[in-house]
Amino acid sequence: MSYKDIVIVVPAYEPDVRMLDLLRTIRQKESEKLTIVLVDDGSGLDYAALFDEAKNRYDCTVLTHDVNKGKGCAIKTAISYVLESQEVSRMIGMVTIDADGQHTYDDTIKCMDAFLINPESLVLGVRTFQKNIPFRSRFGNVLTRDVLGVFTGMSISDTQTGLRVIPFSWLSTLLDLEGERYEFEMNMLLEAQKDHMPIHEVGIETIYIEDNESSHFHAIRDSIRIYSVFLKYVASSLFCFFVDIFAFSFLMSLLGGLNFASVTIASFVARIISSVTNFLINHKVVFKEGNDSSAIGYFALVLIQILISSLFVAKLGQWWISLPISLIKVVVDALLFLASYHVQKRFIFKGENK
Repeated sequence: MSYKDIVIVVPAYEPDVRMLDLLRTIRQKESEKLTIVLVDDGSGLDYAALFDEAKNRYDCTVLTHDVNKGKGCAIKTAISYVLESQEVSRMIGMVTIDADGQHTYDDTIKCMDAFLINPESLVLGVRTFQKNIPFRSRFGNVLTRDVLGVFTGMSISDTQTGLRVIPFSWLSTLLDLEGERYEFEMNMLLEAQKDHMPIHEVGIETIYIEDNESSHFHAIRDSIRIYSVFLKYVASSLFCFFVDIFAFSFLMSLLGGLNFASVTIASFVARIISSVTNFLINHKVVFKEGNDSSAIGYFALVLIQILISSLFVAKLGQWWISLPISLIKVVVDALLFLASYHVQKRFIFKGENK
């Protein structure tokens, strides 16, 4: 195995001369001829000369979108090309590099070296985010890293890095992965966790030119796309949480008495109402995944949560009689929120729909 067995993919939207500088460096430093695929993601006629020079002067294959479709779609276009290539039999991986000058060829080689040692791993070129990094980039990466850690338990230093080496055997899986724009890269990490794929991090240089003004990342719009699964889960949970609290409060007013039996009955009936709603929303809208055993696993989780919640609500209600029982239940169930997400994401809704 060698570098020539790894195809280089550069997705580009309205690039500048830094893309050509990268290509020039690759051709000057390469020890053996590498396959380079550029994807023109609808840059338009004003940028045609740059792509023509890349094709003719630096011997690159150029794939073109008629309109801008997003970085995720550009990478998928490259994947489709790679899978259909005549050289497919010798390929072991695909490395993606951003076209805006953030990634050097030397760092790319470092990542490719790591991949040759770990050919079944997803290799990430990770940056450090010091105070001199543009706020937009530092905030977006740190927030995404922390959100990913909280909701999935994954520890990734740089969730938005565009420098990645992907095993060839995994490309067909990514071709069917949701996400057409920047959220595709986050979904790739979630898919790696689901597929139990090792992730290997390689430290790289942090380069931002002109405060990263050339980036086409839209902080609000693209962040919403990246966090879409998390946001939908939170919205679904909050909606059903209020359904559960309303039903619980109503039933407690009918049953009367603050004891384990009445709390359990009220919790059980209220949770049936809210959990059926929550299961349907999570299965069809949030995770969009699952298998024949998902319903069994989900409602088993619900039963366990009811028992834990009832026990703590009853005990805490007896200790703090001055607090409304509904408020105590809000606090207890809120603490169970993240644990439930982890179980649902990693175990219950982990497979394909059947």
